Amino acid sequence: MANEITRVNDFELKNLVPAKVEAPGLDELVAHTDEMLKKYREFPIVDDTYDQAKQARKELRNTVESIAKTRKETEKVLIADWTIIKDKITSIEKSGKQADKLMTEQMRVIEESRKDKRRQVIENEVNKIATENGVDISRIVFNPKWVNVTYSHKDMVSEIEAQLVQIRKDDELRALQINQIEIAAQSLQVDPDPYVSMLGLRDLEDIKGQIQRDHDIKQARIAEAQRVQEEAIAKQKEREQNATKIGDKLIDEDGEIFEPLPPKTVTTLYIITAKTDKERDYIEKVLAANQVPYKTKKD
Repeated sequence: MANEITRVNDFELKNLVPAKVEAPGLDELVAHTDEMLKKYREFPIVDDTYDQAKQARKELRNTVESIAKTRKETEKVLIADWTIIKDKITSIEKSGKQADKLMTEQMRVIEESRKDKRRQVIENEVNKIATENGVDISRIVFNPKWVNVTYSHKDMVSEIEAQLVQIRKDDELRALQINQIEIAAQSLQVDPDPYVSMLGLRDLEDIKGQIQRDHDIKQARIAEAQRVQEEAIAKQKEREQNATKIGDKLIDEDGEIFEPLPPKTVTTLYIITAKTDKERDYIEKVLAANQVPYKTKKD
């Protein structure tokens, strides 16, 4: 195949003689073109001169067409042989480009296959490095350039190691931030998990401020609810004091019958520890028999 291509490269054109064409007065004609056409450009066209202008335009078109015809006929004579040779050479070029395209398409399939294999090998190596360093492979940013044959393996390893260093720094920083969030949350006796989930989305100080704001809002709501409840109880007691009692019913000043406040109930919490399953079963049986609510917690 190489010999055949060399043979084609040996092709050359011979006996090339520059064409000689004489056109006396052409330079003068070009130089004075504007002057020749001036009478046509400046011809006043109105209703009375329309027919004259139409005739003048016809003369101008005939002149331009005559010049174009002379050019085309001259070119035809000068390049008669070249047109045939040009068509043959062009057909060779076209066939060569088609063959190149076909070869390129087939080679691209092989190149992609090789590239996929290299990618798999590199991914396995990256996975091995990540595993050895206790890092999730998904945290390694894969550089597409690593797949290139010309890309330095040493540079690839250096880039991965740099990423591992940064990942460790990020983990250490996150651990410190989580610790600060947990301290801030525990000091106010709130669950830190919802605030830990905000890391990466909000600034640490903003998150800690949010913990305090949420706590303050909750406490304010509890205080308001307690105030409303105490106010309602106070009004109810005042209503009872001013009411008339008939049997077990109370009638207020407006003549409405209402129920008195229920007596306060006292709830006592007992923590009972059972050392064996048998003891636990017995305690549960006694509590159930006496309709005492309870919860069981196994250590």
